Amino acid sequence: MFLRKITVMFVPIVLLALVCAILPALDGLGFFSSVAKGVVLGAVLALLLPLSGASRRREPFGVLLWVPLTLIAMVVLYQYLATCGTSIPVLALLETTNPQIVHMECTFLGFMAVTCIRTAG
Repeated sequence: MFLRKITVMFVPIVLLALVCAILPALDGLGFFSSVAKGVVLGAVLALLLPLSGASRRREPFGVLLWVPLTLIAMVVLYQYLATCGTSIPVLALLETTNPQIVHMECTFLGFMAVTCIRTAG
């Protein structure tokens, strides 16, 4: 029981230290910097409770996360293509040059991907 309490207390601190070490290394990737940072943050958020031992493994509707996951991935792909010069007028509403928006979209993408993989089954 003591080991589990230690795990619950220290895993978030270790994950935070790991993220603080990794995120500055991803700064030089241009558009993909926000994508990579978002995916890393989402994955860390999704793994925070399971690694601490504080959540259940199986979720019957976890597989349904593939639907919004795919939609968000397609939006991020379109935003990348828009920064490269490919633009579709019907989808102009989805274009953005703000890296914070891409960062947040990819945080959700990473969170849903890890949660879907972890709970599938």
